[in-house]
Amino acid sequence: MAMFNPPHPGGLIQEYLEDNDISLRSLARQLGVSAASLSKVASGKASVSPEMAVRLEAGLGIAARLWLSMQASCDLHKARETTDVSGVPLHPGLLSPAAQDETA
Repeated sequence: MAMFNPPHPGGLIQEYLEDNDISLRSLARQLGVSAASLSKVASGKASVSPEMAVRLEAGLGIAARLWLSMQASCDLHKARETTDVSGVPLHPGLLSPAAQDETA
């Protein structure tokens, strides 16, 4: 089964810039952040921090919670793809009662 690859929230920033014909530098100035930091987020090279999410909420009208949720989904997807958990045993207390009966 194919896993959904959640997009980095920076894509929304890129779309906003294109749709509204505004430069990244101009938006960065309006948000009170450096153009370099906004560029890193917009290109997916940096994560949306809570502070950046609050600024994006104020400037673009998209809830900070959405920015952070998108970032968390993206980060979790990457972690699941790159983290080897094959040697991590499931704690016995977390097994369902039926599974515990089978192991006894």
